[in-house]
Amino acid sequence: MNEKEALKAPDKFSFPFTPYPIQDDFMRHLYNALEEGKLGIFESPTGTGKSLSIICGAFRWLLDHEERERHQLESAIHSLAEKRKECFQDAGDWLSEQAEQVKLNRQQQELQQQLNRITLQDDKMKQLKEKVSKAKEKNMEKFSRVPKMEGASLDEPGVDPDLDDLDILLEDCPINSDNDECSDPELEEDEEFEGTKVYFCSRTHSQLAQFVGEVQRSPYGKDIRLVSLASRQNYCINEAVQKLRNMSLINERCLDMQKKKKGRTTTKDADGKSVKKSRGATGCLYLNQQSIETLRDETLVDIHDVEQLVKRGQELSACPYYSSRSSVKDAQVVVVPYNTLLHKSTREACGIKLTGNIIIIDEAHNLLDTIGHIHSSEITGYQLTHAYSQLTQYRDRYQARFSAINLLHLNQIIFIVGKFIQMLGGKPDCNPTDSSRKGVDTKLYTLSDFVLTAEIDNLNLYNLLAFSQRSRITQKLHGFAERYQPSVNIHAAKPVQPKGLRAFLKEISVDGKNNAKQESPQSTPTPVRAESTSNNALLPVLSFMECLTNHSEDGRVLCARQATVGKGHLKYLLLNPAAHFSAIVKEARAVIVAGGTMQPIEEFRDQLFAMAGGNPERVFQFSCGHVIPPENILPIILSSGPSGKQLDFSYQARNSLATLNELGRVLQNVCNVVPAGMVCFFPSYEYEKLVFAHLEKTGTLQKLETKKKVFREPKQAGMVDQVLAEYASCIEQAKMNPASGSNGALLLSVVGGKLSEGLNFSDDLGRCVVVVGMPYPNIQSPELQEKMKYLNTHVSPTAGQRHYENLCMKAVNQSIGRAVRHKDDYSTVLLLDHRYARPQTRAALPSWIQRSLQEHAKFGPALGQLRKFFVDRRRPDI
Repeated sequence: MNEKEALKAPDKFSFPFTPYPIQDDFMRHLYNALEEGKLGIFESPTGTGKSLSIICGAFRWLLDHEERERHQLESAIHSLAEKRKECFQDAGDWLSEQAEQVKLNRQQQELQQQLNRITLQDDKMKQLKEKVSKAKEKNMEKFSRVPKMEGASLDEPGVDPDLDDLDILLEDCPINSDNDECSDPELEEDEEFEGTKVYFCSRTHSQLAQFVGEVQRSPYGKDIRLVSLASRQNYCINEAVQKLRNMSLINERCLDMQKKKKGRTTTKDADGKSVKKSRGATGCLYLNQQSIETLRDETLVDIHDVEQLVKRGQELSACPYYSSRSSVKDAQVVVVPYNTLLHKSTREACGIKLTGNIIIIDEAHNLLDTIGHIHSSEITGYQLTHAYSQLTQYRDRYQARFSAINLLHLNQIIFIVGKFIQMLGGKPDCNPTDSSRKGVDTKLYTLSDFVLTAEIDNLNLYNLLAFSQRSRITQKLHGFAERYQPSVNIHAAKPVQPKGLRAFLKEISVDGKNNAKQESPQSTPTPVRAESTSNNALLPVLSFMECLTNHSEDGRVLCARQATVGKGHLKYLLLNPAAHFSAIVKEARAVIVAGGTMQPIEEFRDQLFAMAGGNPERVFQFSCGHVIPPENILPIILSSGPSGKQLDFSYQARNSLATLNELGRVLQNVCNVVPAGMVCFFPSYEYEKLVFAHLEKTGTLQKLETKKKVFREPKQAGMVDQVLAEYASCIEQAKMNPASGSNGALLLSVVGGKLSEGLNFSDDLGRCVVVVGMPYPNIQSPELQEKMKYLNTHVSPTAGQRHYENLCMKAVNQSIGRAVRHKDDYSTVLLLDHRYARPQTRAALPSWIQRSLQEHAKFGPALGQLRKFFVDRRRPDI
């Protein structure tokens, strides 16, 4: 096979069963996109085996690429050797001949070194498999016990607080220094060959676990070295650290335990006298190098998802977090959540290298919103006042023990927090509950204007952020707050009545003076706890400060003042998500964004790839149809109701009695026709509540209940599973007992809610999906207006309006996609609003919906077509 032929996708792919034609097309186009280094936008409706197609297409390319790389190196080395022979045999100038020989020899040596690294890597993996296989056979007992850790508990009684204050004092960590003693300890990397990697990411760990499960069942389950990366919060098996729950606190505590500092504990001797003794190192015993290497080796030989790796780590007493991270270098496929890949510092800390590698982002329909969320920040007035209180008390208590540079940086951070409070209309020494202001005052600033207005333009935010990271001030401040439970204490220097901020903090304290924990005989503490805050109030402050270091044009700061300063907030809005995606586009060999519904695709092309610096010629688009035949889906645009009234659910008309009554008649007629399960999506929770109350008041709800039991989407996330279980049970009971008169259930849900994404209403759970109105976002929102203005300026004069339309249609498409989940499924879709008939709106619907889309100006023909659809597919058990 010559090189030109090798660049073409194979005719057949390894697949666990005979693939559908659309799956073949998907794998073939994916293979070519990876080989050609494209920026691919791949759309494959749910139920078409998208994950399996990605696995079999991308992994086949990866293995072919590795083999092709070896072959090309061997051919190049052989070609250089032949040239050297020819050069030696040719008569000519001796000096020129020797120079050419040296040049060819150097090139050959460089290529041979590359080939040797690949060969060594192959040999290493073979030896690793043999090693793990032998270890499993021996079933070594020394790795089967989980030792009880001593000296690592966070609740260690008898600790001398005066000595342990060393743990919460700021350390002298130079900001500009190559000595990274305060950084996360990692194994040093050598010059070993790593090869091309595939980084696969999705939104949630459950979606990643499903992907890993598909890999395990695929033809590549035994041939691919796959590693699942996750946070310490997911991987930590140290119970003392796990109970912190907060991700930032877990990270800080884990790093702090690795310092292996020694302290002293107070114990009692046989006579009952207190004796101070040195206690052992506080390091985590799960961070055992030998155990970590054992778990790392198993990770590279056998594929594990996060839960499986945690379980194995517990069996081996090995930290899954560091085992997985040490496996990245030798892995071929790395599975990561969105945040890990899309956040630069997190990506670098995990050892993720973009250059020359493959990035595949699944469930990418909300990728732009996700990037914006990751790199935006919001901080409330309560959080600011709480942080100011903690910082000032921390400084006042220990300032005599701080170095001059640490005290300077600490005072600068306190100064900045005070200025943020002033931006919300208060002062650090005044009462933030003052209600002298009336109404809400919202103002948008550019970053440069905000920094100038806040009067912090003379401070170096980069240095302060570096100081905060290296000194771990958030962890120190948290330790200070935790040490003096139930909360941080305020100590008045003089016996005067508290005023201003301290009066406010005293006023909103939880337990009051009676429950305060005394720090010393000389002072009586006053506990502090502001609502909606925690003992780690500095974290959101630093996050907001980091956002202020972005390029001025890429974001805005929204300052929302309220009558009560504590209820105001500062929010950084990222207007250009592509700015944080550009490194991925420019450095990776290929970037693939995939999803079940990627419409409208121009958003990815214009706002993501183009603005991230991607060459338009690199952008490749692939969209496949659905595996179900067109006749198994009946989407209908319904423009009027049974009485002939036009269905207009625009914001101005949707609350009218005529519209609500017409909607009730539509639902009543449709429920009489549709069997089994029916899901109705409303544009908001407020409108769903309004409609439900109207149906109940007019008696329409009781009429609906005679045909279908009505369920409502709960606002509490913990209730979703219960409601879904009851909904499914009701449908099953109706099937088992046709004589009851019930023909299933109706589930009232919300577009963009808990049931509109990630859930499957397949088969009888979703024989009809109804979308009421068009869920446009609030056009008066300052954030949305600023985003639209930015797009009009930087993309095109109409980009802002298109973005507004796309926000609506993306949400609609996700709701529609809840039904029809496999090739034998069938369902109907009703779009209740005359505006769906507009050409631009129809074009924004998924292609598999457009191919079967029907439009009816009158209700009668639509209901007749709906009835015929189900009569033709009626089963004896319905």
